[in-house]
Amino acid sequence: MTKNKILVIDDDVELLEALEDFLCTEGFEVRSSPNHQSIDRINEEFHPDLIILDIALGDGDGRTICYELKNSEATAHIPILLLTGLSYQHISEIECLADGIIGKPFESSHLLLNIKELILN
Repeated sequence: MTKNKILVIDDDVELLEALEDFLCTEGFEVRSSPNHQSIDRINEEFHPDLIILDIALGDGDGRTICYELKNSEATAHIPILLLTGLSYQHISEIECLADGIIGKPFESSHLLLNIKELILN
């Protein structure tokens, strides 16, 4: 049986490592990166079933990156789950076409439920 693949992009290295450990424990194959410049390369090599993307990246805005991914023929089909500490008012300031948004801090069970809903749909 093939494992579902998840790409995680977050510049908080501690959170990135914790997410990677948690998702691997839950049976997913995970690749992670602290910066968004590697997204295209990882997508081509890894072919993720889901992308978890932080909004407040040190080197970019996850909403803009999400919008670009959703408007690319090569990546439009990949569900994107945004993570953020921003309020919903601030999130909506930039159109991003995300498939889901989870606020930080979050419960791991809530994250897992969202992931399963996005991958199984």
